Amino acid sequence: MFNRSILPLVAIFLIVGALILFFRKFLEQHGCDWQVLSAGNLFIYLVTVVSMHLLTKGLNAERTQLFLRNAYSGVLVKLFACAIGAFIYIFASGKNLNRPALFACMGLYLVYTFVELSVVMKQSNAKKNV
Repeated sequence: MFNRSILPLVAIFLIVGALILFFRKFLEQHGCDWQVLSAGNLFIYLVTVVSMHLLTKGLNAERTQLFLRNAYSGVLVKLFACAIGAFIYIFASGKNLNRPALFACMGLYLVYTFVELSVVMKQSNAKKNV
């Protein structure tokens, strides 16, 4: 069940990656570092996969406590990993901080979160109907 549910995330990752490469010159002309954006896309994708795994595992839990623990763990892992990644980038880049790429990564965080929650809600509804 988890392997099939990850397909929308893989599709978003590949589409966003292709768009970044295709519009690389456009991004550079508007001051957005496409390499930072690509790295952010990969990082957010990987963290979302881990978070989705925890949420899916929580859906299959028999006890409410296990569900809540996995659901909260998934959300917190994603939130803190992305926040720590952003802070590391901000401090490491110093004066070379690329704000447009950082804000675009924040947008990607929202897109991945929306897709993740949509998939998990569909899984939850499918489980209730069985």
